Amino acid sequence: MARDRHWPSWRRISLDKNLWPASSPDLNPMDFSVWGMLEGKIAGKVFATVDDLKAALEVAWASIDDGYLRRTVNSVKKRLRACVKARGSNFEILL
Repeated sequence: MARDRHWPSWRRISLDKNLWPASSPDLNPMDFSVWGMLEGKIAGKVFATVDDLKAALEVAWASIDDGYLRRTVNSVKKRLRACVKARGSNFEILL
């Protein structure tokens, strides 16, 4: 994918995998932000094959602004703090 050339800069974000909450879509940037963005970019289109869908998602992924991805990743710390403050309960109202 086109964004692969940017991977080294994204890899520098160091998060201890043991501290990452398991199965928590509210704390996973792909779940709370990026998948919705990708879905919006391909919504209403019909794909004849899974490969066509994959190709459309790759184009959509490449079109997402790096700044958007950076802001999304940077919001994780705030979301983690809100989750702790809410004691693991619904915390999005605290954002």
